Amino acid sequence: MNHFSGKIALFLFIFAVSFAAALAGEKTFDKKFAVTPGGTFAIKTDVGNVDIVGTDSKEVSVYATVEGRQRDVDEFEIAASQSSAGIEVTGKMPRKSKWFNWGNNSLNVSFTIKVPKEFNLRMETSGGDIHVGSVQGTLNGGTSGGNITLNAITGSIDLETSGGDIRVEKVTGQLRMETSGGDIRIADVKGDVDVNTSGGNVTLNMIEGKVRAETSGGNITMKVKASNKGVHAETSGGNIDIMLPKNINANIDAATSGGEVSCDFPITMSGKISESRIRGTVNGGGSTIYAHTSGGNVRIRGME
Repeated sequence: MNHFSGKIALFLFIFAVSFAAALAGEKTFDKKFAVTPGGTFAIKTDVGNVDIVGTDSKEVSVYATVEGRQRDVDEFEIAASQSSAGIEVTGKMPRKSKWFNWGNNSLNVSFTIKVPKEFNLRMETSGGDIHVGSVQGTLNGGTSGGNITLNAITGSIDLETSGGDIRVEKVTGQLRMETSGGDIRIADVKGDVDVNTSGGNVTLNMIEGKVRAETSGGNITMKVKASNKGVHAETSGGNIDIMLPKNINANIDAATSGGEVSCDFPITMSGKISESRIRGTVNGGGSTIYAHTSGGNVRIRGME
């Protein structure tokens, strides 16, 4: 290697080390608040995953990690404050960074939050997942680009995601959730369920309440237990499979434009008999089981 080549190699090495150092930024945020159960926790962040768990403590703990390019890490601001309305946390990128680098910065942000079990939550992140577990209270908000996972929740739920999957287990209370681009899987709910996805499948298992499920491009599968409080299942491009208690009382309205309809229950029919539509009553009638698809089969059957 000649003298000139050696200088180039040394320059490239120094540049690579400096560039790597510029990317290797990190910082943490850690704050705690004494609170009374039954309060409200609110978080609004421009980017970041949000993980919230209920505990037996009378304290709200907010811990966050920020990693990425040093400049982005330095500019990302986290603030937490307490007022009579509750605890509020914000995560903000400077306006210029959001304008030029929205969705393209190097930041990896994670919020780990502990609240008393009896607490209300308002959550909003523009670029991350939301996970909540073991909380008794209302849940509102959503994410613009991540998944939503809930477990062991008692209270009213109203959450949305613009680009992720929804996973829910063990809920007591009304539930409304929506995704613009993912699958929905919900199990073990005591309360009314209203879900919608623009591009995925819907799977509802052991739901005790009124059910509304819609998808523009997937299948719908559901098991509804206890008394019939009404079912509305509609898809533009998939199959519908509904399982109900064998002693159900219901009005049936099931139809397809591109497949077959079948029902295992003895039905007192109304109107014309058709392979693509069934209308009638089961066990004297009751709340309506509505199941319509434009491009698949519909099956209504008793649970084993």
